[in-house]
Amino acid sequence: MELPPILLDKFEKDMQFILARHGETEENLRDELQGQLPGVLTELGWQQARDLAKAMQEFEFDVVVSSDLARSYNTAKCVADLKGMEVEPTPLLREMDWGIYTGQALKEVSWYNLPESVESIQALYDRAKAFVDYLREKYQGKRVFAVGHGAVNRAIETVITGAEPISMVELPIMTNTSWKIYEI
Repeated sequence: MELPPILLDKFEKDMQFILARHGETEENLRDELQGQLPGVLTELGWQQARDLAKAMQEFEFDVVVSSDLARSYNTAKCVADLKGMEVEPTPLLREMDWGIYTGQALKEVSWYNLPESVESIQALYDRAKAFVDYLREKYQGKRVFAVGHGAVNRAIETVITGAEPISMVELPIMTNTSWKIYEI
């Protein structure tokens, strides 16, 4: 399959990466905030990861990076295995720490009134910035595939676009195994 010119152009710049979200988990089905728990991929989640791996076959990567949490690591491993690569896990890509909300099924969260035990928007933004800085320092000129989580991926996009940290809450959550190409 031939890539559209906009995608080809993106992969001709200094540092490019594809950022994906992990496959569906048992906890996603129960609307539980997983936070920094490992998470268990469902059968569909495993299939989504295999489908993502097939979709990524048309891209060349120098490295595969993921959150060190099982749901993202296992998703990234499907991609890495198909390419004969290893996954480099990093805690910088972990999901937001939901503190006292971890494991709870919450339909709504007040982003503007988070309890002290929950990682703040600023702290999540700072961690996302540390991840982007890590990529720039370690993989300048390389092609990176990364698998993260809903909130941290939004924070990364906020860092890349230069928006204010709180604006991340207005971004849509990536669906399971969806992906975006970024240039940094």
